[in-house]
Amino acid sequence: MTELLNPADAVRAALPSWLELLGTDRVIDDPQSLDSHGRNAAGSANRAAAILCPRDLGEVQQLMKIAARFRAPLYPISTGRNWGYGAASPGVAGAAVVDLSGLRRLRLIDAELGIIAVEPGVTQQQLADFLVAQRLDLLVPVHGGGPDCSLLGNALERGYGLTPTTDHFAALTSLTAVLPDGTVYRSPFEALGAETIGAAHRWGIGPYLEGLFSQGNFGIVTEATLTLRRRPEHVEAFFVRVGDEPTLGAMADRLRDLLSSLGASIAGINLMNDRRVLSMSRPYPVDQVPAGEVIPEPLCREMTSQAGITSWTAAGVIHCPAALRRVIRRELRRLLPPGCSRPIHMNRRRVGWARTLLRYLPAGKGSILQQLDSIESLLDLADGIPRRIALPLAYWLRGDLPHASAKLDPAQDGCGLIWYSPLVPMKSATVIEYVRMVHRVCVAHGIEPLITLTTLSERLFDSTVPLLYRPEESGAADRARDCFQSLVSEGRRLGCLPYRLPVDQMQSFLSQEDGSHWGLVRTLKRAIDPHDVLAPGRYSFHSRQVR
Repeated sequence: MTELLNPADAVRAALPSWLELLGTDRVIDDPQSLDSHGRNAAGSANRAAAILCPRDLGEVQQLMKIAARFRAPLYPISTGRNWGYGAASPGVAGAAVVDLSGLRRLRLIDAELGIIAVEPGVTQQQLADFLVAQRLDLLVPVHGGGPDCSLLGNALERGYGLTPTTDHFAALTSLTAVLPDGTVYRSPFEALGAETIGAAHRWGIGPYLEGLFSQGNFGIVTEATLTLRRRPEHVEAFFVRVGDEPTLGAMADRLRDLLSSLGASIAGINLMNDRRVLSMSRPYPVDQVPAGEVIPEPLCREMTSQAGITSWTAAGVIHCPAALRRVIRRELRRLLPPGCSRPIHMNRRRVGWARTLLRYLPAGKGSILQQLDSIESLLDLADGIPRRIALPLAYWLRGDLPHASAKLDPAQDGCGLIWYSPLVPMKSATVIEYVRMVHRVCVAHGIEPLITLTTLSERLFDSTVPLLYRPEESGAADRARDCFQSLVSEGRRLGCLPYRLPVDQMQSFLSQEDGSHWGLVRTLKRAIDPHDVLAPGRYSFHSRQVR
């Protein structure tokens, strides 16, 4: 075995060829720009040795062939806005980042069937504007990251949202990708010239290979087709107070029946603990919390009491025909466990009524207006309208919550955020044990235990725990990373494993795995990419060696 060139050296050797292909304006290698482009809230120190900015499939093919010739590692990104998972930083320091944000073509495959094709640079807002311009009553599969985030990037990372298309990768039906040798892969029916059938039927014919490109490093996806859902007649949000831990456990168990019965009408339900709701509604008490600690329990109880926040809050979305809304509300109330409050239902009409009533109230209505703004943003997301509803969270420790409509970039604004996102079985005993574990581990590391449990099905939650820290505070980033490792280790003992990983945490997680899955991944990777040129270490073992 002989070692390959150092990644940065291999990239520098390939630079003249990339410059000839793309020109000086689309090959970036000055240190200041590289550092700025690679900033990320997750604390990864990895920076690129160059940034390559292609604009079409042909240029991606050619730059890939150059990389293969020089064995220079590439790391593709879409828009680089997966804050908390690594943003635009590469998995290996010194790789060349392929910035695909310039691939912004959007094609309508079939309006009647609700099928579109998008490139990696197509954002949530771009698709929303396109659908309005085309007068198509279809829903954008949005998430809370904001209008500037890539649709395709989120789908390939198996993201999810609050529209009826909860699982975004499930909406992806076919794709085009450039393989590590520069050849082009197309889904089987599309390769046979039957684009509509290929875009309407995700499984194709023969072995299903599209999954290799989801959370994988087998090719650079340059286009994919997505199936969009029709806009329902009626959309509303509902909120339920869950007062204590036993009621939380009962809620977890009853959700199985509730989603089995109403799953076609309820896209998803979030269970949020009191601190997570505080992070959405109240400024952080910076002056009352020493560095390296969390909000003391007495202060937390005082803040939640003043805000009317219970130990847990359930928030969900209903999509249905207008004639069924009252039936669904009654069934929802019937299926909730004893101890929960009666659901509060809010749709756009009710929000409008509330705003009208507030005009006649005296001072002191600011917090109510803020809650109405949050509800309206939630309704927008449920209605497929992009909003930055999740982004202000990254700024919470600063003591001032920016408005979700502001232009926010946690990576460039110096925020600290690492996402811990495990899957949790929908069983009361497991949920309670998991919640206790997260609280204990986070507090021990001086990280606020902000917990959300989101229903992915009638069997499973995805939990999202944002590990917030102040990068400027000495030792804070190390505490956050140690907290992440402890959560992964402790969660594993409970049978709760992450569905997604930050870019610089993949190797530490995968190194523990010796089963047949990762063995097959390694075999396939060696066959398709023998010199580990494409995204080395991305959801696979990093082995930059050749025979």
